Amino acid sequence: MAPNATVLGDVILEDNVSIWFGAVLRADNDNITIGRGSNIQDNAVIHVDPGKPVRIGEEVIVGHAAIVHGATVGNNTLIGMRATLLNGSKIGNWCIVGAHALVTENMEIPDYSIVMGSPAKVVKTLSEDQKEKVKLNAEVYIELAKKYLDL
Repeated sequence: MAPNATVLGDVILEDNVSIWFGAVLRADNDNITIGRGSNIQDNAVIHVDPGKPVRIGEEVIVGHAAIVHGATVGNNTLIGMRATLLNGSKIGNWCIVGAHALVTENMEIPDYSIVMGSPAKVVKTLSEDQKEKVKLNAEVYIELAKKYLDL
């Protein structure tokens, strides 16, 4: 965890999770769970409302300055820079939510979807090549976090 990241309240961080500079995880009204190998990048905000916990799956990338608010994110998914997920939204496994996308309240995104826009819409299905890039990105951040621990 970066020295200026903030983690408050009922937060569970599984193995190999990295929380980067300026990120805020605030579980003051419900709980947050971040799955194994996931990374919460610089200035991202993870927050909850009562009855709206956050569940982030395994090997998920939450990009710089993204907001995840009372949402659920499946495994091996990339949440793009400055994307926003609102209360009750559910993102499937192996998805990409594009930069600046707005996933509205209670919206459900099926597995293998690429989502873009404001409000967000499914625009295509994730290719095998894109799946490999998402997986590689998660692995790169696991290794990068290990390097920071050695500094």
